[in-house]
Amino acid sequence: MKPTLPSGEDMAAFAARRLRRQQEEKTRRSAFQNRFRWILLVFAALLLAALLADLKNIARGLGSRNRGGQTSHRGDAADIAAGMDDPRYVDPSGLFSLVPPRNWVKLGDSANPFYNATFQGPYGMDLCIQVVKTNGPTFEGLIDKLKQVERNLSADTHMDVVYVGPHRAVKRSVQLFRNRVLLLDFLTGDLAHHVQFSAPTDLYERYEPLFLRLMETYEAGRILPVSEASASP
Repeated sequence: MKPTLPSGEDMAAFAARRLRRQQEEKTRRSAFQNRFRWILLVFAALLLAALLADLKNIARGLGSRNRGGQTSHRGDAADIAAGMDDPRYVDPSGLFSLVPPRNWVKLGDSANPFYNATFQGPYGMDLCIQVVKTNGPTFEGLIDKLKQVERNLSADTHMDVVYVGPHRAVKRSVQLFRNRVLLLDFLTGDLAHHVQFSAPTDLYERYEPLFLRLMETYEAGRILPVSEASASP
């Protein structure tokens, strides 16, 4: 008995299935490559930021240390500790206010437009604050979002929960070359706050407690409803 040869319709169906499988595999490979490319771009941005911070630290820090160790400098730990009751900085939009580190320089908006305020200190340290309007996310949603960022980057930022005044905040820290960065994220009603403190690694342990004390002076603003804003003098 002669074997039955596949008909033209069977051959066409087989070819269609094979083509579909090839297309699906190509789509999966493309999605993986795009996801991997995105991760590389994010890491490249972080590495570039770290490199720029290191260059700034080297350029400004060479004259701040002598052979016997580290010399005192305007805006250093002693100044910050003594300046907790200094005049407050109030955001022009009323989104937040705080006592900035004593003798740190407030940079112009064009220097770092990503943030609402950037303060620059000695030894290449800086303090950056960003506040954005939101639709009222939950604190649990904020944690989930930050954990997703960690998973996407395959990074461990040592996530913890602290308080900024009465507000729960997510505290994270990450090592970038010679600088270590402390990150605080918290919510107040319809505002999301992101505060970032960067210091050379060898100074970080000394300055982190001072920075957290300074954050006790932080006060969140609020977005005025249209009716309240129009009624204001």
